[in-house]
Order: sequence, then structure tokens, then C-alpha cells
Amino acid sequence: MRYLLLPILLLLPIGVGAQPSPCMECHGAQPRPQPKAAVVDTALLSGSVHASVACTDCHAINSKTPHAGNRAVFCGKCHNAEAESFNKSPHVLGRQANIEKLPTCITCHGGHDVLAISNPNARTNHRNSVRLCITCHEDQQLTEHVTNMPTAAAIKAYENSVHGRALMVEGNLKAPACVDCHGSHNFLPSDQPESPVYKSHVAATCGNCHHKIAQTYAESVHATALAKGVLESPTCTSCHGEHNIVKHLEPDSRVYATNVSKTCSDCHASDKVVGKFGLKADRISTFKESFHGAASELGYARVANCASCHGVHDIFPQQDSRSLINAANIQITCGKCHEDLPADFAKGAVHTSATSSESGGKFYVRQFYIWFISIIIVGFVIYRVLEYKRRIKRV
Repeated sequence: MRYLLLPILLLLPIGVGAQPSPCMECHGAQPRPQPKAAVVDTALLSGSVHASVACTDCHAINSKTPHAGNRAVFCGKCHNAEAESFNKSPHVLGRQANIEKLPTCITCHGGHDVLAISNPNARTNHRNSVRLCITCHEDQQLTEHVTNMPTAAAIKAYENSVHGRALMVEGNLKAPACVDCHGSHNFLPSDQPESPVYKSHVAATCGNCHHKIAQTYAESVHATALAKGVLESPTCTSCHGEHNIVKHLEPDSRVYATNVSKTCSDCHASDKVVGKFGLKADRISTFKESFHGAASELGYARVANCASCHGVHDIFPQQDSRSLINAANIQITCGKCHEDLPADFAKGAVHTSATSSESGGKFYVRQFYIWFISIIIVGFVIYRVLEYKRRIKRV
């Protein structure tokens, strides 16, 4: 068979089917001719999904001949597709590099006690699977041997995230576990284009749960750029985080109202991104100069932030008629907060800086106050000097 799993060492080397098996002459609980042979727990096996599978279907062993030390089993004999996928994973590749603590089929599914994933007691049940992954990914001895392995901190972050709490604390079985994002058998690293968490695939992966949001995002300026191979363009995890996703209404969230401008600044204030794609470099700085930005910096969550004007998942270029800041739509956009706006309100410039003459009155008012305050300070200094001289003369 083309795709077979690597030989896997079983904790218990012999199973028993529903029918009486000659294997149990040595591996049963009763007195045996081979006292050193491992005992098979038939109660576990009879409750497993393999209860009707004969021993020799898993173990390529002739029960009539000596087979001491032969503990290998090939799951791929029946589970061909899963074996093909698993053979490409870092788990198998790591074992080939002699990292024996990396998981095999038995590590995750069990030996003679394999249960269907729908069984609440199965190791691979949706809720239990997270604990199963954590067993290895928080093993310090293992992480020291695998340099590109996700850190224990990343796993802990998931446990405290909106997804982790929903699944493991609240018992919401619709919340994603590790396998929902990373895959079940292949687990390809995020820097491999075939991985479900490769940057250009993240939105589709998240879209398995967040269907409508993914559809909206797919038409946005960010998604269309990413689809063209612009990997600097943000995807879901760029804004929301990866393992540490927090609800947007919580102050710790990267997309909480007062944190939005900082999150956007990761790209829109980055010299690398701004310079490479010719974006306007002052979008974040001018926002911070504005009333909205200043109020946001002071922690006022109700004031407008980047997303309030540009959109959340539905961001489009300004010239696009769907854009919230398109000339035809900006009156409505601002009207969400400001009632009874004058008809010419949309004509005003936005992202302006008081340090640039292009901002018009804002620039000249600032210049006036700079000169006015400077003259007052100089005049006060002169006054104090003259006053000091006058007092000296009196003495």
C-alpha cells in the first residue's frame, strides 16, 4: 500500500476481536503459556470502535509463530487518507528525526481503547482534543528539542481567549478547538502555503465559523490585495490576534474601540508597508491630532476611531462607491454620531495636520497661537529683567 503510517509502538501489542482469538491464549488474563506477554484489557477493547476488528487486521503477526518484540501496527492499512495526510505532518517528520516524544496515532486516539470522536470520553472528542494538544505543547522537555514548536505561552493564550473559554469553560461545542484551525492530521506550519493557517488561507479558515464576516471581508481592499499575493495586507489574525483573541468589547482586545488606531498603525504607520505601497504616512498621526484621536487616547470609547469611518471588515478605497468615506456616503457616515449636519459638511478636509499649510485655517490658527504665546513669554521675560534692574537701582 502506497501510504502507510510509520511503525507505531503500541503500549499493548495485541488486540482481540469480537470472535474468540488464539492471541488470547498468551495475552488473555487467564494463566498463559507466555507469562511475560502483555495482557490485553478486553473490557477496553470491547468498548472501542475496533471491537469487531481481528487482532491480525492491525498487527501483521502470525499467532502461531514466535513474535517477541514485534510491537508494530500500521493504522494506514485501513485509514489510508488519514495516513497520507499524517505522513506529511511535522509530527511524523519529527519522529523521523528521532524526536520520539512527538505524537503518533496512538498518542491521540489510544491503543485498544479507541473511541469515536463523537464519544464525550474520546481523547479526540472536540472538547477533549485541546487538552490532548496541550499535553505535548506545554511539555518543556519536548519544546526544548523542537525549535519551531509553538510556545507554551501561545497555548495558554488560547485557553484564555474567547474561543478557549467558550469551548472549555462554557461548554460551547461550536467553538473552535486546535484542529479546527490547524487541521487534524497534517498540522502544517503556518509558513507553508498549503497550511490552513497560512496568511492567504486564514480568512477561509475563520470563515468556516464566521461565514458572513468572511464574505464581507473577501470583497474588501485588504482581502483583494491578499488574493493578489500581497502578504503584507492584513487578514483576520492581523487585527484580532491568533491564539489570544478577545471579544471586541473587552478593553484588552486589539479591536476594542480605543485600541483600533494602534492596531491599524501596525501597517499604516509602518515605514516598510507605507513606503512599499505608496500609502499616506500621516493617517495615524493626523488622527491622533484630531479631537477624535485625542479623546480616544484619553480612553473615551464612544468617540470615532478608524473603523467608525472606514469600516470594519468592509473597508474599500475612497473612490469606490461602497466606501463609507466616499463623497456620496460620508454625510451618512458622520451622521451616525453627528445629527443635523449642514449640507456642506462633507466638503471639509479630514486627516489634516496643524503643522502643514495645506490644512488651511487649522495651520494659521496654530501659527497665530505659537507667535502670540511666544511674544507673551518674551514680553514677560523682558518685563522681569527690567523690573529686576529697577530694584537694583533702588538698593
